[in-house]
This record gives sequence, structure tokens and C-alpha cells, in this order.
Amino acid sequence: MAQTAGVVTGETRDRWFSDEMLARAVSWPEGIGARPAYELEADGGVRFEAPGADPPAAAVDAVFGSGLRGLTPVAFAPGGRLRELRLSFSHARDGWIPTPGGEDDEDALGNLDTIEESANCIGCHATAVAWDNEGRFDPHRAVLGVSCERCHGSGIPHVEAQSAGGDPGPIFHPGRLSPADQVAFCGQCHRQPTDFEPREILARDPLLARHAGASLMMSACFRESLPDRTITCTECHDAHLPEPAGPDQTRAVCSRCHEDAAPLHQQTVVTTDADCAGCHLPSQSEAFHGTPFTDHWIRRPGDSPSPGSAAGRRELAWLEELYGRRIPEENPPAKAARLRTGLAELLHIRGARNEAQALLREALAGGADYETRLKAGALFRDGGRISDALAAFREAAAERPGTPHAHYELGQTLLESGDSGGAVGPLTTAAELSADSAGVHAALGAALLGADRPAEAIAALRDALRIEPELPAALGPLAGILAAHPRRDLRSPGEAVRLAERLAGQFAFQEPRSLDLLGAALAATGDFAGAMQAAERAATLATNAGTAADAAAIAQRLALYRARRPYVGPLPATALRP
Repeated sequence: MAQTAGVVTGETRDRWFSDEMLARAVSWPEGIGARPAYELEADGGVRFEAPGADPPAAAVDAVFGSGLRGLTPVAFAPGGRLRELRLSFSHARDGWIPTPGGEDDEDALGNLDTIEESANCIGCHATAVAWDNEGRFDPHRAVLGVSCERCHGSGIPHVEAQSAGGDPGPIFHPGRLSPADQVAFCGQCHRQPTDFEPREILARDPLLARHAGASLMMSACFRESLPDRTITCTECHDAHLPEPAGPDQTRAVCSRCHEDAAPLHQQTVVTTDADCAGCHLPSQSEAFHGTPFTDHWIRRPGDSPSPGSAAGRRELAWLEELYGRRIPEENPPAKAARLRTGLAELLHIRGARNEAQALLREALAGGADYETRLKAGALFRDGGRISDALAAFREAAAERPGTPHAHYELGQTLLESGDSGGAVGPLTTAAELSADSAGVHAALGAALLGADRPAEAIAALRDALRIEPELPAALGPLAGILAAHPRRDLRSPGEAVRLAERLAGQFAFQEPRSLDLLGAALAATGDFAGAMQAAERAATLATNAGTAADAAAIAQRLALYRARRPYVGPLPATALRP
């Protein structure tokens, strides 16, 4: 842990930025911006350059990570804010990769964390970080890496007491905490379940393997044991040694509760020499660019339980309990709001909508940040509180006007609530800010169509298909306009047929609305025999599916085709998903 961070100086930089290290391969996928690079400075420093960034470069102040799995260079900004630079070194890949979690950063250098986020990150990689009188990072007084005082508290009283030959002094001993509190103490850096999105926990996201504390606290071995007897981190790990315990020790820990493990294993032969951790603490590597992490969520191999199952309900109840414990703690406003929103999401999943919405209002009134406002808006929308959802999205969009997500959510919510005209503005902004998002352009096209601006809708839908040629949300509306719009000058029946065929093909020609659309397009070209065949099949499928309204509308169009007349008007194929 002492090596988990270091200051970059002329004396230390070759540890991370030697000519050999900088010559290693760089894996930088397309679509996340121009490839950045590290450059050595004549004064002994290191500069991170990212084409297109403003400013175009940042000085590297420190490196986080011991190097056993990887290294992430960082830069400190005035006021104690941290920037994880977007190019990290992967030990497993033996080369440079996009910094995990920063692939979608809006800033080409790497997003600048909030003060709270920075404090959380620095607190796990440093014993003390110092700033000069102008608020800049002071490398000469900083103590990076986890030293004794990070876990045991200030050593000054201890040294003074020892020098006087008296009591050892008030040194804090984590090992004297109760077992459950020991795990929570380690979880300050190795994370707790409440540090993540509830749905990530409930779905057992493979990325959780990176955070041993959160995973262990979700294990039945931990949560279903008495707090004073539960499994702890230190039973398998000595905080002062780099290597974990071997099979003998882990087996001894497991046998404390599972004395006779053999009858519990129906398909695997287990002996007294078996390694419990090999099966029940598997290694995860695919989610981390090939870097292995031990998954500390001790469980039987297999999929996560469904939320409605007995096991799923127990996990949900446990998460609610953990949130209930942390919310009363003294937390910064943004963190307090995030915890309340997380608990609200769990209540929402359980069906306690009124309780959830009350918590969301508390969260938004107490200093919620951008991400929390987005989640609150989505939960309000899912719970049918559209006005509250719109307010949350508007506040988020005002907080970060240059970020597309809030504008998109605001526009999409207005569109779904029937206010197409109101949706056009935020969706136009979102499309300008995320020019390569097919979904955003498709949503804008739907809003423009609903606002009776069909020519502009066609342009937006074509933009969506240029980015993602088979996107159903663009294929359907565009085919509908080109086949049956009341304005003749907007129609293009031949193209409508091609689009409708591509859409119906995604459903193996077994989905009624896409076949209905194909029938209208064929009729627009004068192919009434083909139109009747498609419409008859669509009507049968709609009747069999019990969608009487669709079946009736298709039957009316079928009557037109039998009379050798095309259909003109709106077609309901805009909400299809393959």
C-alpha cells in the first residue's frame, strides 16, 4: 500500500516514464478522440498532451497505483481537485490503455473531478496531500502512498509518549474493531456496496470485482452472520504484507461455519485439501483489459438471483439496511444526496414508490450533483411524476449546459409525455453536443415530426441512419413519412419500401407494425398485391397478439389496398425495438 501513489519529480519519473516505458504499445480505440501521449520536460517533469483539449496539455503531478496491475498518472488543479489523465499503463497488457472509467470523458485530458470526488480518490492513495498558498499541489510536503498514519492515526502522540518512556499513546488499532466494523473500515478505500449504483450491485456487475470491500459485504457469509462473528478482511489478508493467505488458511476460515463441506457439493468432489477460494472467489479479468481481480463476493457459481426471488429480496433488503446506516452519517451534501437517491432507487425497485419519491425530493433539496439529478429525474419519470422529472432534468441541464445527457433526457421525457414541440429545443441541443449519437438524432426526428416539421424530421432521421443504418427508431418513422405523408413532395415510395423491408426483416417478418408499414410503402408504389399480403399477415399477427386497436387500424388500410388505393396518414411504427 505504501507504493500505491508517488510524486513525479526529476528523481522519480523514470520509475514510470522511462524511455522503455514510453516506447510500449498504446491501445487507443477509435471513437474516443485523438490519441494522447506523455512527453518528458527538460526540467525533469512530464507533460500529458491531448490533441483537441483546451488547454492542450497538463503537467503530471503524481502516479496512482503500485504497478502490480497498472498505473494512472494524475494532475492536481488549484483548490484540491484531481484529474485522472486519460492514458494509463496496464501491467496485463504490458502497454498503455485508455484509463478505465475515463473512456467517455468529455475533456480530452480527463474530466476534472469535483472536490468531493477528488477527496475520496486522494484519501485512498495518499496519507497527506499538501497545497501551497496559491492552492497548487505542493510535492515537497505531500505524503503519497498509504503509510502507517493513514490507518493508525497521527503518530505524533505515540512518538512523544514513547520518548517520555510512558504509555504507548493513543494509536488507533483497526484490529480491535468488531468484525463487521473492520470490514467497513477497510471499505473506506476498498469500497462499500453503497458506493455503487444499486442496479450494478443487484446485477453483480463484473466490474465490482475490482472493489473487494463492497463485494465481501454483499456475501451471505458476511451479511447473514452476527456482526461480532462475521468474516473479515484480515482473516485472509495482512495489511502489512503484499500476498494474501494461502489455501490452508482460507479453508480454515470457511470451515469455521462449513465444517463438513463435502455434502454441500453435488457436482464437484471436495476433499479436506480443496481450495475453497478457487471456486467461490473466482478471478475476473475480461472487464479490466485483461487485468485479473479476485471477486470477493463469496457465492455459488451461477447467475444473479431475480429481484423477486427469495435470494433477490434478501439482497435488496440488505442493501436498504446498508443505506439506512450510512444516510445519518455526517456526509458532504452531494454524497448525502447520492445516498438518499440510491435508497430511493431500491425502494422504487421494491414498489414503495411514495417513499422513494419523498427521498428523491429530500436529495434534490440538499445539494445534489449532476449525476444525482439525472438519476432522480429517471426515477421520477418511471414513477409517473413527469413534472418532477422535468424539473430535475432542467436543473441538470442548467448545471452542465455543455453535456448532452441531461438535454436528451429532458427532450425524451417531453416527447414521451406528448409535448413534441417542447422536446425539439433540448433534443436539438443534445444532437449538436453528441453529433455521433444515432439515438439522439432519431429522437429529434420524432420530435420534429410530432411538431409538424416533417422536412426537418427527415433530415434528422437520415442523420441517425447515417450513423447507425439499421436503427429501428429511425427506419420506422422515416419509412412512414416517405410512404404516406400527406405532402406529396416529401414522399419517396421506393426508398420507403427498402427501409420498411429492412425494419421488418429485423423481426423476421413476424411483427405486425413493421409489416403494416411495409404494406403502406408497397401500396404507395402501386404494388397492391404485395401490400395486401403484408397487411393480411400483419392483421393476423396483431389479432393473435391481442392488440385489437392495431388489428382494426391495419384492417382499415387493407380495405384501401383491396380497392387499389394507397394509405395516406401517420403510421404507428415509431416505437419498435428488435
